[in-house]
Amino acid sequence: MKKLSIFMLFVLLATACVDNDYDLRNVDADNITIGDETSTFEAPLARVRITMDDINNNDGTRIDRIFEEADIWLPTRLPDEDANGYYADVQRLLHDAAYVDDEVLPELLAQMTTDAAKLDAVATLLQQKYYDSFVELLPGVSRDEFKSAFVTAYTDDPTMRERLGVEVKALATGYLTGLDVNMENLSYRVDRIDISDEVVDMLADNLDPRETANPTNTLHLRGTIDNRLPVTLSISPLFRPTAVTFTSTIEANCATNELPATRLFADDIRTIVRGIDLDIPMIVERYYPGKGFGLDAQEGNPTQVDISLHLVKHGALKFDL
Repeated sequence: MKKLSIFMLFVLLATACVDNDYDLRNVDADNITIGDETSTFEAPLARVRITMDDINNNDGTRIDRIFEEADIWLPTRLPDEDANGYYADVQRLLHDAAYVDDEVLPELLAQMTTDAAKLDAVATLLQQKYYDSFVELLPGVSRDEFKSAFVTAYTDDPTMRERLGVEVKALATGYLTGLDVNMENLSYRVDRIDISDEVVDMLADNLDPRETANPTNTLHLRGTIDNRLPVTLSISPLFRPTAVTFTSTIEANCATNELPATRLFADDIRTIVRGIDLDIPMIVERYYPGKGFGLDAQEGNPTQVDISLHLVKHGALKFDL
C-alpha cells in the first residue's frame, strides 16, 4: 500500500450568508447558527498528487510501459475519434474480436504499405521480439538481416506481403487483446487530516439524518481531477472504512474533470479526518496513441494525476463559542 502526501488547504469560506456587521465577540450564547437553509459554504479539504510511479497495473508495470508496444501495433487512424484525436477503445480491444480483426488491424496493414516510418517501427519490433515467428516465412534470414529483409519483402512482393501480413496480424491481435490494464489494487494510506474537532463539529452537528425526505442541511464531497495522461479512465474511489464511494469518468489530457457531488454524513466526515485507506481502482476506457505520457528525463517523476477535494455544506453552520 502506498502512502500519499496530502496537501491540506482547509480554510472555511462562507459564501452566502455572513453580514459584515456581525461581531461574534459580542454574542452571549452557548452556540450560534450562521446562515439558513439556503446558505452554502465551501471548504477545501485536500490535494492528492499522483506520479507516474504510482499508476501501474496489479503486476507493478507502469501504465506508460504497458502501452509502449501497443503504440506500434495500433495504426495512426483508428475507428473512433473525438476532440483529443483518434483513440483505441481499450475495452473493445480486450473483449470485441471483430473490432480488432475487422476495424483496427486492417488499417495497420494498409498503413504499413504507405508509411515508411510505421513499417520501420513494426519491423524493428519484430526483429527484437518476434524473430522466431518468421523463420519459416523468411528462411535463411538471420536476426541481423531480418529487418531489411522484412521491409523489402513487404514493400516489393505482394504475395509475401499477404503472407507476412497474416503473421503480423496474429501477433498484433495477441498483444492488443491481452493488454494488462488491470488496475484494481491501487491503494493508499491517508493519515489524519489536520482539521480541528471544532471545525468538524461545525460541519457535522446539524446535518439532516439519512432518512430525511427532502434534506436541507447536507454535506457533500466534491472535487476536480487534472488528468495529464493520454488515457480516459473510469475511477471508483472508496474511502475505507466508510462506505463513501462514487464512479466518475476522467477524460484524457483534461485539467477540469469534475467529480460528482457525493453526500457525507456526520460519521463519514469524522472518520475521514481521522485517517483512511483510499482505494482507487481504475478502468482504462480509451487510449490516444502517439500523445505520449508527458515524461521528460529532466523532470524526474512529474505529477500525472492531480486530485483536488473540497467539502460543500448546504444549510446553516452551528458552532459553540
